[in-house]
Amino acid sequence: MQPRPLGVTSTALADDTNYMLQEQVSPASLGAAMLHTLRSGCRRLVLFVDEGGPVAARLAGFFSAEPAIEIRSVVGASSAPAQREPPPVVLPGPDAAAPLIGELADRGLEVLLEEGVWRAELLGLEVARIVRWPEETGGDGELHIEAGVGRFDRDATAAMHGGESAAEALDRVLSVVSAQRYEGAAGHPLCRLARSRWLRSSAMVHPGSVGADSLSPIESTFVADSVREERPAAALGTTTDGEAVVTVFGAGVPLELVPIGLDVRELHAPGALLRLVVPPRDQLTVTEQLARAAEPALGEVELVDLDPPWAS
Repeated sequence: MQPRPLGVTSTALADDTNYMLQEQVSPASLGAAMLHTLRSGCRRLVLFVDEGGPVAARLAGFFSAEPAIEIRSVVGASSAPAQREPPPVVLPGPDAAAPLIGELADRGLEVLLEEGVWRAELLGLEVARIVRWPEETGGDGELHIEAGVGRFDRDATAAMHGGESAAEALDRVLSVVSAQRYEGAAGHPLCRLARSRWLRSSAMVHPGSVGADSLSPIESTFVADSVREERPAAALGTTTDGEAVVTVFGAGVPLELVPIGLDVRELHAPGALLRLVVPPRDQLTVTEQLARAAEPALGEVELVDLDPPWAS
Protein backbone atom coordinates (compact mmCIF):
# COMPACT_ATOMS: atom_id res chain seq x y z
CA MET A 1 0.00 0.00 0.00
CA GLN A 2 1.35 3.44 -0.99
CA PRO A 3 -0.04 6.33 1.09
CA ARG A 4 0.14 9.77 -0.52
CA PRO A 5 -1.14 13.20 0.62
CA LEU A 6 -3.17 15.16 -1.96
CA GLY A 7 -3.93 18.50 -0.31
CA VAL A 8 -7.02 18.00 1.87
CA THR A 9 -7.31 14.51 0.38
CA SER A 10 -5.28 11.47 1.40
CA THR A 11 -4.96 8.40 -0.77
CA ALA A 12 -3.53 4.90 -0.62
CA LEU A 13 -3.28 2.38 -3.46
CA ALA A 14 -3.59 -1.35 -2.85
CA ASP A 15 -3.89 -3.91 -5.65
CA ASP A 16 -6.55 -2.51 -7.99
CA THR A 17 -8.23 -0.29 -5.36
CA ASN A 18 -7.72 3.40 -4.64
CA TYR A 19 -8.59 4.27 -1.04
CA MET A 20 -9.15 7.98 -0.53
CA LEU A 21 -10.13 10.19 2.40
CA GLN A 22 -11.78 13.58 1.95
CA GLU A 23 -12.89 15.78 4.80
CA GLN A 24 -15.74 17.28 2.80
CA VAL A 25 -16.76 15.87 -0.55
CA SER A 26 -18.20 17.96 -3.38
CA PRO A 27 -19.07 17.28 -7.03
CA ALA A 28 -15.64 18.60 -8.02
CA SER A 29 -13.72 16.57 -5.43
CA LEU A 30 -15.64 13.42 -6.43
CA GLY A 31 -14.67 14.06 -10.05
CA ALA A 32 -11.05 14.54 -8.99
CA ALA A 33 -11.11 11.27 -7.01
CA MET A 34 -12.47 9.39 -10.03
CA LEU A 35 -9.79 10.81 -12.31
CA HIS A 36 -7.03 9.97 -9.84
CA THR A 37 -8.36 6.41 -9.69
CA LEU A 38 -8.45 6.05 -13.47
CA ARG A 39 -4.97 7.49 -13.92
CA SER A 40 -3.61 5.22 -11.18
CA GLY A 41 -4.76 2.18 -13.15
CA CYS A 42 -7.20 1.15 -10.41
CA ARG A 43 -10.60 -0.37 -11.11
CA ARG A 44 -12.17 0.46 -7.75
CA LEU A 45 -12.50 3.63 -5.67
CA VAL A 46 -13.34 3.55 -1.97
CA LEU A 47 -13.92 7.11 -0.82
CA PHE A 48 -14.10 7.83 2.92
CA VAL A 49 -15.70 11.18 3.74
CA ASP A 50 -16.34 13.14 6.92
CA GLU A 51 -19.08 15.32 5.42
CA GLY A 52 -21.28 15.02 2.35
CA GLY A 53 -21.32 11.23 2.08
CA PRO A 54 -25.05 10.86 1.23
CA VAL A 55 -24.84 13.43 -1.58
CA ALA A 56 -21.64 11.85 -2.92
CA ALA A 57 -23.36 8.44 -2.89
CA ARG A 58 -26.17 9.87 -5.02
CA LEU A 59 -23.71 11.31 -7.54
CA ALA A 60 -21.61 8.13 -7.62
CA GLY A 61 -24.69 6.18 -8.69
CA PHE A 62 -24.70 7.94 -12.05
CA PHE A 63 -21.39 6.39 -13.13
CA SER A 64 -20.65 2.98 -14.64
CA ALA A 65 -18.79 0.07 -13.09
CA GLU A 66 -15.25 1.24 -13.82
CA PRO A 67 -14.05 2.54 -11.61
CA ALA A 68 -16.52 0.97 -9.19
CA ILE A 69 -17.23 3.60 -6.54
CA GLU A 70 -18.01 2.99 -2.89
CA ILE A 71 -18.73 5.97 -0.64
CA ARG A 72 -18.23 5.43 3.08
CA SER A 73 -19.10 7.94 5.80
CA VAL A 74 -16.57 8.16 8.61
CA VAL A 75 -18.18 7.46 12.00
CA GLY A 76 -15.70 7.89 14.82
CA ALA A 77 -12.87 5.42 14.30
CA SER A 78 -14.94 3.36 11.85
CA SER A 79 -16.99 3.90 8.70
CA ALA A 80 -20.27 2.81 7.17
CA PRO A 81 -21.66 2.78 3.62
CA ALA A 82 -23.17 6.18 2.87
CA GLN A 83 -26.88 6.10 2.16
CA ARG A 84 -27.93 8.02 -0.94
CA GLU A 85 -29.55 11.36 -0.22
CA PRO A 86 -32.57 12.08 -2.45
CA PRO A 87 -32.30 14.97 -4.91
CA PRO A 88 -33.36 18.41 -3.67
CA VAL A 89 -36.98 19.43 -3.92
CA VAL A 90 -37.78 22.17 -6.44
CA LEU A 91 -39.53 24.79 -4.33
CA PRO A 92 -42.44 26.85 -5.68
CA GLY A 93 -42.14 30.61 -5.91
CA PRO A 94 -44.06 32.95 -3.61
CA ASP A 95 -47.68 33.71 -4.37
CA ALA A 96 -48.61 37.08 -5.87
CA ALA A 97 -45.24 37.51 -7.62
CA ALA A 98 -46.68 37.66 -11.16
CA PRO A 99 -46.93 41.49 -11.43
CA LEU A 100 -43.32 41.94 -10.30
CA ILE A 101 -42.14 39.17 -12.62
CA GLY A 102 -43.86 41.04 -15.45
CA GLU A 103 -42.09 44.28 -14.53
CA LEU A 104 -38.71 42.57 -14.66
CA ALA A 105 -39.47 40.75 -17.91
CA ASP A 106 -40.60 44.03 -19.49
CA ARG A 107 -37.07 45.34 -18.88
CA GLY A 108 -35.72 42.51 -21.04
CA LEU A 109 -34.42 40.56 -18.06
CA GLU A 110 -34.39 36.78 -17.74
CA VAL A 111 -36.55 35.89 -14.73
CA LEU A 112 -36.02 32.45 -13.24
CA LEU A 113 -36.89 30.55 -10.09
CA GLU A 114 -34.15 29.04 -7.91
CA GLU A 115 -34.55 27.70 -4.38
CA GLY A 116 -38.02 29.25 -4.21
CA VAL A 117 -36.74 32.75 -5.05
CA TRP A 118 -37.42 34.69 -8.25
CA ARG A 119 -34.21 36.18 -9.65
CA ALA A 120 -33.71 38.53 -12.58
CA GLU A 121 -30.59 38.26 -14.71
CA LEU A 122 -28.95 40.34 -17.40
CA LEU A 123 -26.84 38.10 -19.64
CA GLY A 124 -26.71 35.51 -16.87
CA LEU A 125 -25.73 37.93 -14.08
CA GLU A 126 -28.19 38.46 -11.25
CA VAL A 127 -29.28 42.11 -11.03
CA ALA A 128 -32.43 41.84 -8.90
CA ARG A 129 -34.55 39.56 -6.75
CA ILE A 130 -38.16 39.47 -5.65
CA VAL A 131 -38.01 39.50 -1.86
CA ARG A 132 -40.67 39.53 0.83
CA TRP A 133 -40.04 42.11 3.54
CA PRO A 134 -40.91 40.28 6.77
CA GLU A 135 -43.09 42.05 9.30
CA GLU A 136 -40.97 40.67 12.17
CA THR A 137 -38.13 42.99 11.12
CA GLY A 138 -40.28 46.03 10.38
CA GLY A 139 -41.31 45.18 6.83
CA ASP A 140 -44.79 45.27 5.35
CA GLY A 141 -45.01 41.55 4.60
CA GLU A 142 -45.28 42.26 0.85
CA LEU A 143 -43.11 41.29 -2.10
CA HIS A 144 -40.66 43.87 -3.47
CA ILE A 145 -38.05 44.10 -6.21
CA GLU A 146 -34.57 44.58 -4.73
CA ALA A 147 -31.91 45.64 -7.24
CA GLY A 148 -28.24 44.74 -7.01
CA VAL A 149 -25.59 42.32 -8.26
CA GLY A 150 -25.88 39.70 -5.54
CA ARG A 151 -26.85 39.99 -1.88
CA PHE A 152 -24.12 42.36 -0.73
CA ASP A 153 -24.82 44.80 -3.56
CA ARG A 154 -28.55 44.68 -2.79
CA ASP A 155 -27.80 45.49 0.85
CA ALA A 156 -25.47 48.31 -0.19
CA THR A 157 -28.10 49.70 -2.54
CA ALA A 158 -30.67 49.74 0.26
CA ALA A 159 -28.22 51.45 2.63
CA MET A 160 -26.80 54.06 0.25
CA HIS A 161 -29.81 54.75 -1.98
CA GLY A 162 -32.69 54.28 0.43
CA GLY A 163 -34.63 57.15 -1.11
CA GLU A 164 -34.76 55.57 -4.55
CA SER A 165 -37.83 53.80 -5.85
CA ALA A 166 -37.42 50.19 -6.93
CA ALA A 167 -37.60 51.30 -10.58
CA GLU A 168 -34.89 53.93 -10.08
CA ALA A 169 -32.61 51.49 -8.28
CA LEU A 170 -33.06 48.90 -11.02
CA ASP A 171 -32.37 51.48 -13.74
CA ARG A 172 -29.13 52.48 -12.03
CA VAL A 173 -27.94 48.88 -11.62
CA LEU A 174 -28.82 48.00 -15.22
CA SER A 175 -26.97 51.07 -16.48
CA VAL A 176 -23.79 50.06 -14.65
CA VAL A 177 -23.95 46.38 -15.63
CA SER A 178 -24.93 46.85 -19.28
CA ALA A 179 -22.07 49.33 -19.80
CA GLN A 180 -19.54 46.61 -18.94
CA ARG A 181 -21.24 43.28 -19.67
CA TYR A 182 -22.18 42.84 -23.31
CA GLU A 183 -21.36 40.51 -26.18
CA GLY A 184 -17.67 40.76 -26.98
CA ALA A 185 -16.78 42.54 -23.74
CA ALA A 186 -13.64 41.62 -21.82
CA GLY A 187 -11.50 42.72 -18.92
CA HIS A 188 -14.02 44.23 -16.51
CA PRO A 189 -14.79 42.17 -13.37
CA LEU A 190 -18.49 42.14 -14.29
CA CYS A 191 -17.53 40.15 -17.40
CA ARG A 192 -15.88 37.45 -15.31
CA LEU A 193 -18.85 36.64 -13.08
CA ALA A 194 -21.40 33.87 -13.69
CA ARG A 195 -19.93 32.84 -17.03
CA SER A 196 -21.71 29.47 -17.06
CA ARG A 197 -25.01 31.34 -16.75
CA TRP A 198 -23.95 33.80 -19.45
CA LEU A 199 -23.25 30.86 -21.74
CA ARG A 200 -26.76 29.53 -21.00
CA SER A 201 -28.29 32.95 -21.64
CA SER A 202 -26.61 33.12 -25.04
CA ALA A 203 -27.77 29.61 -25.99
CA MET A 204 -31.38 30.34 -25.00
CA VAL A 205 -31.40 33.19 -27.52
CA HIS A 206 -29.78 30.96 -30.17
CA PRO A 207 -30.74 27.37 -29.21
CA GLY A 208 -29.62 26.05 -32.58
CA SER A 209 -26.04 26.82 -31.57
CA VAL A 210 -26.18 23.79 -29.24
CA GLY A 211 -28.41 21.62 -31.43
CA ALA A 212 -31.66 22.52 -29.69
CA ASP A 213 -34.97 23.77 -31.02
CA SER A 214 -35.87 25.49 -27.74
CA LEU A 215 -34.36 25.93 -24.28
CA SER A 216 -35.71 27.19 -20.96
CA PRO A 217 -33.72 27.63 -17.74
CA ILE A 218 -34.14 25.04 -15.00
CA GLU A 219 -32.85 24.88 -11.47
CA SER A 220 -29.60 23.07 -10.83
CA THR A 221 -29.15 20.67 -7.95
CA PHE A 222 -26.12 22.70 -6.85
CA VAL A 223 -26.74 26.45 -6.79
CA ALA A 224 -23.95 28.99 -6.29
CA ASP A 225 -23.87 30.63 -2.87
CA SER A 226 -22.92 34.00 -4.37
CA VAL A 227 -22.39 35.66 -7.74
CA ARG A 228 -18.64 35.15 -7.28
CA GLU A 229 -18.97 31.37 -7.14
CA GLU A 230 -18.99 29.67 -10.54
CA ARG A 231 -21.40 26.76 -10.89
CA PRO A 232 -22.88 24.98 -13.93
CA ALA A 233 -26.17 26.35 -15.26
CA ALA A 234 -28.92 24.16 -16.71
CA ALA A 235 -31.70 24.32 -19.27
CA LEU A 236 -34.42 21.96 -20.49
CA GLY A 237 -35.71 21.87 -24.02
CA THR A 238 -36.09 19.86 -27.18
CA THR A 239 -33.66 18.91 -29.91
CA THR A 240 -34.27 19.78 -33.54
CA ASP A 241 -35.71 16.25 -33.80
CA GLY A 242 -38.25 16.96 -31.06
CA GLU A 243 -36.57 14.87 -28.36
CA ALA A 244 -36.15 16.07 -24.78
CA VAL A 245 -32.70 17.39 -23.97
CA VAL A 246 -31.13 18.60 -20.74
CA THR A 247 -28.35 21.05 -21.50
CA VAL A 248 -25.85 21.98 -18.79
CA PHE A 249 -23.39 24.80 -19.33
CA GLY A 250 -20.01 25.13 -17.68
CA ALA A 251 -17.18 27.65 -17.87
CA GLY A 252 -14.18 26.98 -15.67
CA VAL A 253 -15.80 24.06 -13.84
CA PRO A 254 -14.31 20.95 -15.55
CA LEU A 255 -14.43 18.57 -12.57
CA GLU A 256 -17.99 19.21 -11.41
CA LEU A 257 -19.71 19.69 -14.76
CA VAL A 258 -20.33 15.98 -15.40
CA PRO A 259 -21.51 14.95 -11.88
CA ILE A 260 -23.83 17.96 -11.64
CA GLY A 261 -25.09 17.48 -15.19
CA LEU A 262 -26.02 13.86 -14.50
CA ASP A 263 -27.70 14.89 -11.24
CA VAL A 264 -29.72 17.64 -12.93
CA ARG A 265 -30.90 15.28 -15.66
CA GLU A 266 -32.09 12.74 -13.09
CA LEU A 267 -34.08 15.45 -11.29
CA HIS A 268 -35.77 17.07 -14.28
CA ALA A 269 -35.85 14.53 -17.15
CA PRO A 270 -34.53 11.04 -16.34
CA GLY A 271 -33.31 9.22 -19.43
CA ALA A 272 -33.20 12.31 -21.64
CA LEU A 273 -30.22 13.25 -23.75
CA LEU A 274 -27.70 15.23 -21.69
CA ARG A 275 -25.61 17.83 -23.50
CA LEU A 276 -22.68 19.36 -21.65
CA VAL A 277 -21.73 22.70 -23.21
CA VAL A 278 -18.39 24.43 -22.64
CA PRO A 279 -16.33 27.14 -24.36
CA PRO A 280 -13.72 25.65 -26.73
CA ARG A 281 -10.86 26.39 -24.32
CA ASP A 282 -12.71 24.33 -21.66
CA GLN A 283 -12.93 21.25 -23.90
CA LEU A 284 -10.58 19.37 -21.58
CA THR A 285 -9.56 15.74 -21.37
CA VAL A 286 -10.69 15.52 -17.74
CA THR A 287 -14.26 16.42 -18.69
CA GLU A 288 -14.24 13.95 -21.56
CA GLN A 289 -13.01 11.15 -19.28
CA LEU A 290 -15.74 11.79 -16.72
CA ALA A 291 -18.39 11.97 -19.44
CA ARG A 292 -17.27 8.59 -20.80
CA ALA A 293 -17.56 7.11 -17.30
CA ALA A 294 -21.27 7.98 -17.06
CA GLU A 295 -23.64 5.01 -16.86
CA PRO A 296 -24.99 4.61 -20.43
CA ALA A 297 -28.21 2.96 -19.24
CA LEU A 298 -29.25 6.29 -17.67
CA GLY A 299 -29.14 8.13 -20.99
CA GLU A 300 -26.80 9.47 -23.62
CA VAL A 301 -24.21 12.14 -22.78
CA GLU A 302 -22.74 14.51 -25.37
CA LEU A 303 -19.98 17.06 -24.87
CA VAL A 304 -20.14 20.05 -27.23
CA ASP A 305 -18.42 23.41 -27.40
CA LEU A 306 -19.93 26.84 -27.89
CA ASP A 307 -18.08 30.05 -28.65
CA PRO A 308 -18.55 32.26 -25.58
CA PRO A 309 -20.30 35.64 -25.78
CA TRP A 310 -17.38 37.32 -23.97
CA ALA A 311 -14.02 38.09 -25.58
CA SER A 312 -11.48 35.34 -24.97
